[in-house]
Amino acid sequence: MRILLRNGCVAGLLLAMLAPEARGTDLVTLSPQTWDAYAPTGKEADAIYGDFVLRNDRVVAVIARPVRMRNANMMVRDVGGMIIDLARRDEGGGDQLQVLFAASPTNDFQFAGVEVDQPEIFDVERNEVDGTNQARPSMFVRARSITLKLLSKPRPDRPLVELRYTLADDADAITIETTWTNDTGRDLTIDPADVLRAERTFEKAANGRASLFWVEDRHFGQAYGVQVGQAEASGSSARLVIDAETRGHLSTLRYVIAAPEAVILKPGEQLSVSRRFFPASDLFGVKAAAIGGDRLVPASLTVRDSSGAPVAGADVTLELDGELFGHGRTDAEGRLTARVPDNGSDYQVEVVAPWGDQTTELTEQGPRRYLATLPQPGRVAATITSEQGEPIPCKVQFVGKDGTPSPDFGPDTGTHAVGNLYYSQNGTFSVPLKPGSYDVIVSYGPEYDAVFTELTVDRGEETTLAASLKRSVDTTGWVSSDFHSHSTPSGDNSSSQLGRVLNLLCEHVEFAPCTEHNRLSTYVPHLQSLGAEHLMATCTGIELTSIPGDVNHQNAFPLVLREHVQDGGAPMRDLDPEMQIERLALWDGYSDKLIQLNHPDLGHVFYDRNGDGEPDQGFRGMFGHIDVIEVHPPHFIFEPARIERNGRSYNNTIVNWMQMINQGHRFPGVVNTDAHYNLHGSGWLRNYLKSPTDDPKEIDVADMVRAAESGQVIMTNGPFLDVAIRSNGAEAIPGGDLKASGGSATLHVRVQCPNWFDIDRVQVFLNGRASEALNFTRADTPDAFGDDGSVKFDREIPLAIEADTHVIVATIGEHSTLGAVFGEGGHADDRPIAVSNPIFLDFGDDGFTPNGDTLEAPLPTKAN
Repeated sequence: MRILLRNGCVAGLLLAMLAPEARGTDLVTLSPQTWDAYAPTGKEADAIYGDFVLRNDRVVAVIARPVRMRNANMMVRDVGGMIIDLARRDEGGGDQLQVLFAASPTNDFQFAGVEVDQPEIFDVERNEVDGTNQARPSMFVRARSITLKLLSKPRPDRPLVELRYTLADDADAITIETTWTNDTGRDLTIDPADVLRAERTFEKAANGRASLFWVEDRHFGQAYGVQVGQAEASGSSARLVIDAETRGHLSTLRYVIAAPEAVILKPGEQLSVSRRFFPASDLFGVKAAAIGGDRLVPASLTVRDSSGAPVAGADVTLELDGELFGHGRTDAEGRLTARVPDNGSDYQVEVVAPWGDQTTELTEQGPRRYLATLPQPGRVAATITSEQGEPIPCKVQFVGKDGTPSPDFGPDTGTHAVGNLYYSQNGTFSVPLKPGSYDVIVSYGPEYDAVFTELTVDRGEETTLAASLKRSVDTTGWVSSDFHSHSTPSGDNSSSQLGRVLNLLCEHVEFAPCTEHNRLSTYVPHLQSLGAEHLMATCTGIELTSIPGDVNHQNAFPLVLREHVQDGGAPMRDLDPEMQIERLALWDGYSDKLIQLNHPDLGHVFYDRNGDGEPDQGFRGMFGHIDVIEVHPPHFIFEPARIERNGRSYNNTIVNWMQMINQGHRFPGVVNTDAHYNLHGSGWLRNYLKSPTDDPKEIDVADMVRAAESGQVIMTNGPFLDVAIRSNGAEAIPGGDLKASGGSATLHVRVQCPNWFDIDRVQVFLNGRASEALNFTRADTPDAFGDDGSVKFDREIPLAIEADTHVIVATIGEHSTLGAVFGEGGHADDRPIAVSNPIFLDFGDDGFTPNGDTLEAPLPTKAN
């Protein structure tokens, strides 16, 4: 790749970089030296070293370094030369853009070089070295207007493409111009189109033809607009229109010239398409940037409640003659300012408070200054503590009753306030609520009793919510963990990563590696910002994700994060599962790490490589690198080896896992949430790991890896299960081996539950078979179960074995559910379940030998 700078002057660079920021447009290459000053922030920021930043005092844009395999994340790939970050600098907030693929729906450009027009000051001689030891050009340019021009490589079947990004010092928008030149010697049909990716919480302009297309995320306070300009074709110019089509996350913006709509370039002809792309904090800002300030007038709206208090976060919608003009939200002072058409008599305004009350009545307080008054809310001020009166994380649900609607604080991608939940890292918060009656549930994971209470919220009054959370379940020597969850850096969701950390904290997960898809990342800055490093241990990890999904998804931790380089310095995925897992194992100098096989079809992995239904050796090259296997859902341990659901047949992973143990494959089982969203996303599955410390701030990641690799794991969605076996004066816990000479041993099983669910069955599995003699239920053996307190089962169970036997214990609440703590739907209806990893009993004192039993089912092949 070459960089050519025209009309420049090196003199004055040092002064420009050291002097106070002057008015103008800057173009820089991101590097360790420029990162802090120039890299934009925001939930969706994807910039890395080597990318270009164009910015003035209003707008900052990142154009991804124009090289192949420059990926923003797992789902937004091959973004080289495209705008991946765009935000306003003068309105706060941050980047919420996934990508704009400019005139390249499939982004199949191969760039030959980069040119910069009209710089006044520049430096292109310095080279920086990033963490991958690759030299990358570093550049600093300041000018009144800068154009970054990307040139495609010649290809025999494609036109030459010139892509130009221009930003002037007084502009609110990046001007994008694409020129196609037909140098192929034959006619070419050109499809001038952009693809804008804006996910989940974005509202989008209607499909159809218009001069402006917009997307807006009200919750995260960001909007974007694309506005067409001119087309130049074969020596003539014409106005463009956008023909928009949105499907899911992707909006295809096809640029239509009046006639003909299909553009055919003859040899030697050119087509140029120009459009403006701009960010704003809301739809009002998009319209102002599109229409132009001189055609609009400033207006302001102040929203107060009936006591005169400002209403922050009120939704304001403006229609003109029944057509939507703009949306916006009030600031902390209850004020929204916008530029609007000067025909106020035709305004139709709706104002909706965060607690749901709304009005269309405005009072004019001056020229284009309005006041909206809403009914007062009630307010709940919460102080949740531990039994010792200390701050404690918590999840608080507000469920409307007696005709009162449940609140909707925000989308499932949010942070503290999500749906009808509030996540608090310290138990103290205050929220406005619509007056009425509420059931309130306060919880902190399954080691704590939940508090169930009722509140009546009166208009204009503050209601106190005070609760003390009792730790009723004793897990001494074990820590709770979730090895598999996601947030927006993964690319297949747009959930706040801070929200993921809050979700984990407030469900009392004590160890959680950060495992985004195909990208190394970290939870540490979020824990630091919350002051919660002492509450949850973490490390950098990954889910390396390729196809097939039932074989080739693997989690690994800990790994070394290399900040601001491609994928955080992660290994590349591979379509060959054996190659991918080996690459993962060898990464970071073959460092000690846990490698987890995610949501596998064990028939496909171990017995049926080509998926033809006939047994073979599977992906045998993977076996030596797998440390643990996800075997959820755990309650399927009571189901057959093959599950029939909705006319389809599925392999039952946890039963297949026991079949495999009988064949000598001793891979510990784990369960994880694979959470992608923040509304009850984390917490409903977890692993308990044997740990030398119960204090999260003292947890050593290496101890977590060793415990998991050793099978010292209890898998659960809530109940805490203690399992140990004694024989001949020795004891073993899950994952361990124990000599049971003579066939005599004693199994100790203890089950604890908090006050919000129960168990009523304990089943012992011997070599994967449910023992009828070792099946305990409340109905048949009521004396074995407790009714008061947290200890639901505590029993010494004699074992008599006649051969080498592995022992697994499962407990379930067949007449209970996780219930209201996990909200309506979702996992509220799940049966409480816990399953131990096996303990291996050596009958003959000659080492454990698996019995080869397939549990009255064939060894699995790939499911249909």
